[in-house]
Amino acid sequence: MIKTMTSPGGRISKLDVAIAVVFSGLGALLMYVDHTDPEIQSSLLALPVFLLVTVPLLWRRVAPIAAGTAALVGLLVHLALFGTEVIRCGIVLPEAFVFAFAAGSRLELRNARIGGGIALALIATEGAYFLGGFALLPAVVAVAVWGTGRVVRSRGDMIEKLEAQTSELRHTRDERAKMEVATDRARLSTDLDELLKRRLGELARLADAGADPADPDGTTATLVDIERESRSTLEEMRAVVGVLRDDSDVAPVAPQPTLVNLEALLVRAKGADARLTVEGSPRVLPAGVELSAYRIAEHLLAALDDAPDVEVCVRFADDAVELKVSGPASRGAKAAFERARERAQLQQGTLRTSTRGGHAEAVASLPVLVTV
Repeated sequence: MIKTMTSPGGRISKLDVAIAVVFSGLGALLMYVDHTDPEIQSSLLALPVFLLVTVPLLWRRVAPIAAGTAALVGLLVHLALFGTEVIRCGIVLPEAFVFAFAAGSRLELRNARIGGGIALALIATEGAYFLGGFALLPAVVAVAVWGTGRVVRSRGDMIEKLEAQTSELRHTRDERAKMEVATDRARLSTDLDELLKRRLGELARLADAGADPADPDGTTATLVDIERESRSTLEEMRAVVGVLRDDSDVAPVAPQPTLVNLEALLVRAKGADARLTVEGSPRVLPAGVELSAYRIAEHLLAALDDAPDVEVCVRFADDAVELKVSGPASRGAKAAFERARERAQLQQGTLRTSTRGGHAEAVASLPVLVTV
């Protein structure tokens, strides 16, 4: 509220209009009721001219000095034309108080003094004509009102300074928090670098120890250990990278899906009527192959419409894993097949597709270099 009272107004408000209307109406009423001229026409002619005194109240906030000066000039014009018979100090004195408060609360000290002086000039003019001299008591009241305006402005300035300081402190706090986060991320990056060096060193030692052509079983066991350690390293890296992400990142940090999750994918994508069969000897595959097989299955299922005859078959061969997906083709089958083919080629695999009579079939084969 104080901020509204002290900030400069860029345009005339409804309150300004209301104050000007009230003062104009009261002035007109007093002149009409209390005029001393026996001919009422003189009072009626004075009413429009009296608006020169009250209408400037519209700009009391926008331009207090100019508005006060206009009111003073209007008062002098009115007195020159109609004398003292049709004007009452009951309007001019309260108006002077309003201008005094506006000047004190809305202007810098130098201009506020000028505005206060104009308000006193209104009171002096009124007193000289109606009170036979300077109106001391109204002048004291005007000075008190002006001082109240200065107090209001001072409090308003204090509130603005406090708001600015609060905003600056908030900004400093946010910047400090960002610096702390950046420091933590730098530390975690260092930890990640050390983790990679340690893990890669362990994998290199395992590979050197198992590189014995005369002992294929031992070599296979070593490769299994390497795979297990690689998965563990990958999970630790994901945990650290997840912390390093920005808060706005929405990428998941959960373990990547494998063929074990294929049945759940099939139910989500095509419903409970879709069929999944597994052939051969299921086993743990290299992480890259597992993930690629799962993603290829996602793309191939996207190439099919929802129907009960969607079938997925996973066959574990000695040196490869095959995915066979069949069902009614969708409109976007070609694009989905291309995405699946690109994914298969990343693992040096192949993808064969065929579409006949609205029925699509795709067979993906991914080589497996490590067997257990």
